[in-house]
Amino acid sequence: MSDLKGRVQQATGGTDDGQPEQAPVTDLAVSDTALQWLQSRATYFTDALPRHVDKAHFMSVALSVMPNLERCTHASVHQAFLACARFGLEPDGRQAAIIPYGEVATFQPMYQGLIELMYRHPRIDSVHFGWVRERDQWDYTPTEPSPRDFFHKPRVDLTEEERGPVILAYAFAWIDGRRSQVIILNRSQAEQIRNKYSKAYKKAERNNTKDSPWHTDFDAMWAKSCVLRLRKVVPTSTELAELVEMDDDLDDTTSAPPVIRGTVLARDDQAPGEDSADRQPWPTTATPGSGAREAGETE
Repeated sequence: MSDLKGRVQQATGGTDDGQPEQAPVTDLAVSDTALQWLQSRATYFTDALPRHVDKAHFMSVALSVMPNLERCTHASVHQAFLACARFGLEPDGRQAAIIPYGEVATFQPMYQGLIELMYRHPRIDSVHFGWVRERDQWDYTPTEPSPRDFFHKPRVDLTEEERGPVILAYAFAWIDGRRSQVIILNRSQAEQIRNKYSKAYKKAERNNTKDSPWHTDFDAMWAKSCVLRLRKVVPTSTELAELVEMDDDLDDTTSAPPVIRGTVLARDDQAPGEDSADRQPWPTTATPGSGAREAGETE
């Protein structure tokens, strides 16, 4: 009998006293207001999207990352989404990421986004990026003609851990049916690029914050550096050149929270010198021209 009573209560949502069990209260204010905020600006983003990008899908991805940006100013979130839309890159952490740093949402193109823009050139048939691990079979003989100059056979019979640590990043493209030069970058070369060119890395080292993208996800920046070198030996569009130029400008000052394998992790700590009383509470429904505070310079 007790089992029957339990099944009845489970089916009807009742309790021992015969009253319906109260469902847990869910605060929908954050998601509802984020949706309203995005909808109020939807035309800004969708009008900027290239024709081949599905508008509804882009907006759904944008909504999914809004919880990570709750501490950021509306102006910086708007600019970051607009940058994604302009280049037709989804802010999904793979093609591009929107990284919260203090109050500022920062647009960060990923190596998959660079590859996506390479694909759009009419002469490029395909673009390939890969990692060589310690126990993989591979060979590189630059004096051999393409495609005999490079060979890589991953050990698919082993787990990633059994294959050993990553030792090389490589990238190449097929252009008009012919393979391009293979770009190969080892860890030491990636570190040299970081030390020579990344102002964000140098600043994070100088300030002992160690929060630049090179600190928080070295492998992603290693891969990105490899693909950036490939850009120099394949046909590229004005769109890709503009993205690379924008990325260089961002690197001048940007520090970032961890981006691990394309997953954005929001910072919980407050940037040095920030006054929490100056923060604009999020979410609030804002509309264009509402006078929301502009994003300041990145720390």
